[in-house]
Amino acid sequence: MIRDCLRVLESGDPDSLFEIVPRLGVIRDPRFNEHLLALLSHDDAKRREFAAYAMGAIGSQEFLEPLKKAFTEAEQAREFGGDECLQAVIEAVGAIGDDAAVDFFLPILNSRPEGKKGSGKLRKWIVESLGTIAQQGGERSLQALLELTHHKDPDTRALTLSELAVAYWHRPNEIADSTLKRIQELMDDRTPIVAESALAALQSLADVGCRRAENLFSSKAKK
Repeated sequence: MIRDCLRVLESGDPDSLFEIVPRLGVIRDPRFNEHLLALLSHDDAKRREFAAYAMGAIGSQEFLEPLKKAFTEAEQAREFGGDECLQAVIEAVGAIGDDAAVDFFLPILNSRPEGKKGSGKLRKWIVESLGTIAQQGGERSLQALLELTHHKDPDTRALTLSELAVAYWHRPNEIADSTLKRIQELMDDRTPIVAESALAALQSLADVGCRRAENLFSSKAKK
């Protein structure tokens, strides 16, 4: 199986490359790394997109710096397929799960002018990636998500609430009181999509066994 994967990596055929991503994630042989790093620098955006997803599947932290570099290059290139490549890189960073990725993501979010083309999509991918890291226990990513519940964009606040809830699905009673309080506050947000997302987040946490969330949700339902 390793030889088959290496053969596909050497061929560089886009259709075949994407088919082996699950296998690469299971085998995680270090012989794949050289090929993936080369493909991440390829002129073709589709091959770079594949390399990013494969790196995320393998989950090695040695890919973090090359992925950050690939993000900067993809942003500057503005080529056909560039958005898909950006998304793949951001998702890969999240899949690797290093909580230090906060230092990479937050400056991107803070430097993006509101209304700039593609800002909404980029923000969505980053919030989801932070959520992936938070699910793996990333405390700094959890804190970043909590801060993003104050973002002026309502879609961002709504998505962040959802990611916060999912982050605690496997440890519902470990959620901080301050996080629950913030979710409770946003149930009264003036923007319906945010208020609805806050209520859904609380219900989701209650459904997976968070007793405090269940009490808050019940109190809200009675009003």
